[in-house]
Amino acid sequence: MALLFFEKTNGERVEIAVETDPLSIGRGPTADVSLEDLEVSRHHCALLLWEDDWVLKDGGSVNGTWVNQKRVKIVILKNGDIILIGKTEMEFRAEERQRGKSPSATLQLLAPPRVIPVATPVKE
Repeated sequence: MALLFFEKTNGERVEIAVETDPLSIGRGPTADVSLEDLEVSRHHCALLLWEDDWVLKDGGSVNGTWVNQKRVKIVILKNGDIILIGKTEMEFRAEERQRGKSPSATLQLLAPPRVIPVATPVKE
């Protein structure tokens, strides 16, 4: 099981078991983890389980998603990584490997839909 640890704006320490896949994080009321941080976008980022790895994907947020002081769009998380979302710092913990969706199923969640051009017949 994966866990997220962070502190709310009122100082309350929070521990969240990551059981939903994907797990959305943001300021909006529909986010699985809703943060009271004005620097957090409504749909800031999400955690997804890809095979045995937890992947963090930025949702196109204005202020970005940071892992271990580096701005990321998408990253495989490791036990002990520090995630910064707005002013909220989270610690990610996952000591055991977990079995998730197949890579192809997860890639559909990670990638925007592709437009495949239709081949035009060649006239002879």
